Amino acid sequence: MELSESGKQSGWRDYAASEWDQRKPITWLHDWDFWKYCADKFAQNGPILELACGNGRITRQLALAGFDVVAVDINPHFLNRAVDAIPAELRSKINFHLQDVVHLALDKQFHLAMMADWAFPAILTQSDQRQFLKHLHHHLLPGGHFAFNTPFATTRQLGLISMDDKLVWEQDSKRTFDALTQVETNATSPYPIRLRHNTLDDIRLLGELAGFKIAEQYGNVDRRPLLGVEGDDLTLILRKTS
Repeated sequence: MELSESGKQSGWRDYAASEWDQRKPITWLHDWDFWKYCADKFAQNGPILELACGNGRITRQLALAGFDVVAVDINPHFLNRAVDAIPAELRSKINFHLQDVVHLALDKQFHLAMMADWAFPAILTQSDQRQFLKHLHHHLLPGGHFAFNTPFATTRQLGLISMDDKLVWEQDSKRTFDALTQVETNATSPYPIRLRHNTLDDIRLLGELAGFKIAEQYGNVDRRPLLGVEGDDLTLILRKTS
C-alpha cells in the first residue's frame, strides 16, 4: 500500500480497532440520518464510495438500507472489524479495500462519496488534501457529490493556552496544537492521533482548485445552519463541477 505523509503521521494506520470500538461502536448511529439523507439524495441507486470506513458502522447501515458500498480504509484492523460487522447475507453488497485515500486508486466511478467521523482532517497537509481531492474527482461521475465533516477551526481552537512553550487546551493538556501547521495532536488515549484544522475558506478554495463547489453546508450532521458558533463543525457536501 502506498502511503502519504499524512498516512504515516496521522496515527490512524495502526490505531487499535478495539479502542475505536469503544469510541464509536457499531451501534453508535447518532449521525446516521445525515448519511442516509446523502445516500437517498445523491447516490442515484448506484454504489456508494465510503472513505475511511473504520469499523464499518456506517457501511453496515448503508448495506442494510439496500445500497452497494465500496469501502476504503488505511487500517487493516479496522477493515477486519468492518468485515465481521456485516451480516453474511449482505457481504456481497460490499467491497473492502485497504488504501490510503490520498492515493485512492479504484477502477470505478461513483455518484456519491462520503467520509464520516472527522476522517478528512487526518489528511494533515494542504498538499495531501489537494492530492486527495484530485484523485477523488477522478472517482466521481459528472455532477457527483462528496459528503464529509471536519472540525471548524475557530471554534475547535477555543480554550487554547500557552504552557511550557506549547499551545494546549486548558481543560486537556494532552491535546496540543501547532499554529504553524494547523495540526492538533491528541494523546488522550494510548493511540495518539493528529488532525488538521481547516477553515471554510480553506475547503472552498481547495475544492475549487480540484473542480468542486460547495453544494450544501451545515453546522453539524443534524443539518443545523452553519453559524460559526461553539458546537459547530463543518458538515459539507461538495459537487463535482468540471
